[in-house]
Amino acid sequence: MIRLIIALFSLVFCSSCMLQYAAGLSQIQQEKYEQATYNFSVALSKDPKNPEIYFARAFSRGSMEQYSGAISDLTKAIRLDSTNADYYFYRGYFKSKLGNDKGAIRDFSKSIIYYPYYHETYYNRGINLMHLGLLEDACLDFKTAIELGDTLSLKYQRSLCKKE
Repeated sequence: MIRLIIALFSLVFCSSCMLQYAAGLSQIQQEKYEQATYNFSVALSKDPKNPEIYFARAFSRGSMEQYSGAISDLTKAIRLDSTNADYYFYRGYFKSKLGNDKGAIRDFSKSIIYYPYYHETYYNRGINLMHLGLLEDACLDFKTAIELGDTLSLKYQRSLCKKE
């Protein structure tokens, strides 16, 4: 009987957290990022071990240029699920927005380990490598991004990379 009561309590508790999460996702689609961030925060107070809620709040914070908060949320998501390529990709992206090229490169590299077919990761890592003057490595990333279907890398490949 006690197990049933605990299970029902957990279901009700978690379902209200999912309502807040769903409301936040809807608000992101409407570009109401402050309201979304609030709803994700409420959801996290009820379910602090849900990496997807941290990821969603990171996205809404990043959309408001609150990059440090977004990075913090993604770090928490990674602690809970260390194999999700998206978490590393977006943390790298937000680090690059703060000018942390080395940190961004580490995160993009980790994202590639878990999902090596995402051309945006190679493109973004190439940009950060280029910022650090590592042109040969950047060119390899731009080449891979192009092979995976990226078109943004073409201009960098044409202007920076030696013809083979």
